[in-house]
Amino acid sequence: MILGSEIRRPPPTTLLLPLLLAVEGLSAPALPQDLSALVGALRQSGFKVRLEAAPRRDVYGLFETRTRTLWITPISFALGIGRQTLLHEATHAVQSCPAGLLRPIGWQLPLNPVVQREIRAITYTRYHHANRVVEQEAFALQGQANAVELLLKALRQRCKR
Repeated sequence: MILGSEIRRPPPTTLLLPLLLAVEGLSAPALPQDLSALVGALRQSGFKVRLEAAPRRDVYGLFETRTRTLWITPISFALGIGRQTLLHEATHAVQSCPAGLLRPIGWQLPLNPVVQREIRAITYTRYHHANRVVEQEAFALQGQANAVELLLKALRQRCKR
């Protein structure tokens, strides 16, 4: 049973394994101002945000509903996907409010049809059917220019403490 949600890491090829293992020791860079504000708001709402390796080694990011903890692995920043990973996992954190169960927020986000098909393909091949809708919403949000603004608004509305 999946208690949280994650962005899964594809298996490395044999040639990339030594590089990935070397990069795993990286620390996360300083976050841009908008992401720092988001992390601060998540923490004020009772979430733990860890910019460190997740307890599962096959993921770039992980949200665990039981402990209200987000992990964003430093390698995701080195690979240039740290922002998207943080936004994706933050979406799951907001989806978990108010009852601790992942439920769609209900955004109708504009997506290029090609991107929409890719998101559907990823969620149909890599995620359990019960998680597809929340995963599709998180993938759709991570590419929006106003993602941080949308998350902060939803956090205020759904995650009142």
